[in-house]
Amino acid sequence: MRIRGFAATILTAAGLAAGAALLVPATASAGPTELVAPLLNSTCSFAQVDAALHDKAPQLASILDNNPDQKAELKAKFDQPVEQRRAEFQQYLAQHPDEAQRAQQDPRAAGLSQTIQEVADSCHNY
Repeated sequence: MRIRGFAATILTAAGLAAGAALLVPATASAGPTELVAPLLNSTCSFAQVDAALHDKAPQLASILDNNPDQKAELKAKFDQPVEQRRAEFQQYLAQHPDEAQRAQQDPRAAGLSQTIQEVADSCHNY
C-alpha cells in the first residue's frame, strides 16, 4: 500500500530515519503536529528545504534521496499553499490515528523535532 499526503510522507521520512537510528533517542515525546509544524508552516520552497536538509542533516537527506517516491511526494506537498498542507496533515491524522499515536510514542521524536526545527530555521538561507 502506498502512503500518500504530507503527513504520511514526513512521517515515513521520519520513520526511515528513526529506523536507521540516525537520530539520538530522546525521552521526550512530541505529537505529530508539533513534530512537523516548523516545515508544515514553512514558506520555504522544497529546493530550499532540501538544501537545508543536506546541510543540517545530511544522513536524513541521504535517506530521503534514496527513497525518490517519498521525496517526490514531499516536493509535491511543498508546491501547495501552507494552509492546504495543514489541512491535509490534519485530515491524514484524523484518518490514521494509529500513525499519530506511533509518532507520538516514538522516543526519537524529540531528536527529529530538533532536526526539523533546524532545517526550517535555516531554509530561507538557501
